[in-house]
Amino acid sequence: MKKLLMILAMLIAGVVVAAPAAVPKPALKALKLTRGKPFKTGVVFMDGKYIEPPYTVERYGTAIRINGIQVTGQIIPWEEFIKTQAGATISKSEAPAGEAAEEEPEPEPELEEDDSDEDDPLADLFDDEPKPKKDKKKKSARRPKKRKPAVVTTVTFDGEFEMNEKSKALLDKINARRTKIDQALRQGGFFCFGSRYSQVSGDAGAAKTLLKKLPQLMKENADAAEFANAVRASGFVYMPDMLIQDFHRNRLGYLKLAERYRAMSDDDELTSAGLQL
Repeated sequence: MKKLLMILAMLIAGVVVAAPAAVPKPALKALKLTRGKPFKTGVVFMDGKYIEPPYTVERYGTAIRINGIQVTGQIIPWEEFIKTQAGATISKSEAPAGEAAEEEPEPEPELEEDDSDEDDPLADLFDDEPKPKKDKKKKSARRPKKRKPAVVTTVTFDGEFEMNEKSKALLDKINARRTKIDQALRQGGFFCFGSRYSQVSGDAGAAKTLLKKLPQLMKENADAAEFANAVRASGFVYMPDMLIQDFHRNRLGYLKLAERYRAMSDDDELTSAGLQL
C-alpha cells in the first residue's frame, strides 16, 4: 500500500505535458481528413503513453492523428495554405516593445594587456629609479545591446478557400507524411510522439527490443533517476531525456506492454510454424 501511494504521488507531481497545438477550424473545414484502413502491427506511444492497436492513421487537417489522438502539431501551418489564395493579405508588424526588446546580459569587463616592461628584470637594472608598477587597466564595460524587436507576420483572407496547384502541393506533403507513418507501422515499426521533443521511431526489430526491455525497466525502477540510468544502460541511448521522463511518468502501463510483447512473440511462433491465419 505504501509503495502504491508513493507511485501515485510521483505521478501526480509529474511533468505536465501539453497537447500538440490544435488544428485551426478553417483548416479542418477546407482540407478535411485522409484516413487509412486499420491494422494491428507496429507500436505507438504519445507522450510516453502506450496507444493500443489496431491503429488507424489519418491526416487531420494539417496534422496527423492515430486512433483519434492528435500526435503531431501542424505539419505545414494553415497560414501557408492561406498564402496560396488570390486576395490573401500578408502584413508584418513588430511585437510590443515590452515583449521583444529584451536586453542582452552585460558582458564581464575584460582585462587589457599591459605592454610596459614592468615584468622585465633587466629594465630595473638600467633604470636610475625603478618605475612604479602599474595596475592593469580594465576596459570600460560595453553598453548592453538591445535585441531587435520580433517581427510578427499576419496572413488574412476573407474569401472562400479554393484548392489550387500550390495548396495541393502543400497538402500532398502532409499526406506523404501520413503515408510514411502508416507504412512504417504496418511493417512493425514503432513511433514515440511527444509534445516536448521530436518524434523517435525505429524498425520492427527495434520495436520488439523496446517491448521486450521497457516493461521490466518500468516495473523495477520506481525512482526517476534510477529508471533513466537503467534505460541508458539497456542500450536506448538514442532516447531524449524528456521521452524517458514520459515513460517513467506512465510506468504503470508496463502490464499492457508486457502483454503486447507476449502476443507478438506468439505471432512470431505461429509465423515460423506456418500456422498464422
